[in-house]
Amino acid sequence: MAEFLTTKGVSYKIENIIRNAKREVVLVSPFLQLSPTFLERLKEAELHKVNITIIYGKNDLKASEADQLSQLKKLNLYFLENLHAKCFYNESELVITSMNMYSFSEENNREMGICLTKRDDGELYEEAVRESISIMNAAQLKPLNGTRKGSKGSEKKNQNFSFKRTQSFFQSKSNFGHCIRCGDSIPFDTDRPYCGSCFQTWSQFENPDYEEYNCHKCGKDNYSTMIKPVCYSCYKSL
Repeated sequence: MAEFLTTKGVSYKIENIIRNAKREVVLVSPFLQLSPTFLERLKEAELHKVNITIIYGKNDLKASEADQLSQLKKLNLYFLENLHAKCFYNESELVITSMNMYSFSEENNREMGICLTKRDDGELYEEAVRESISIMNAAQLKPLNGTRKGSKGSEKKNQNFSFKRTQSFFQSKSNFGHCIRCGDSIPFDTDRPYCGSCFQTWSQFENPDYEEYNCHKCGKDNYSTMIKPVCYSCYKSL
């Protein structure tokens, strides 16, 4: 059953969404300035190999904000200029709220929100996730080009880091790939060959040998699986 949240409740739920994520966490917020607590939680999630996606809007990041986000080495970062929605979720829980991922909002504003769970509010949860994915598909990828002070050559090092995975078996010449089930455009990552919606379905059974329909790299019809997501031609070109 949906739960109503006040300001402190929103902040608490978002922190728990990050802390309890097992596979992915998605943060949709027009304005970004992570509090120290949220940043530390995201770092912890990264250590547990949680896929982190942040979608922001309105204006490009300030240098201080980009420097803050550059501490997340495996971040998927998107920009959508007309973004006004605020939504935060992992694979089991989701918050829709008036609060931005902005420390001023957390500390000074009166906010409210609604928390949904996949278990108790499955249809609403799925609709919100689908809309978040639609927002991501309309957004622009924004790799962080090293802004951290005292880091020589950081621009080259950090360029396109959003889609690198330390456990990935393949390396791609392109940052874009395709969901092996529905074919939608997603970041290329052989550890994550599903879009968010299809992954939610696959994760109910987690069969790594379940046959899907598309090559993760070229998007063409191909029998593919979680552990073998690309066709033979694409495999040879990687």
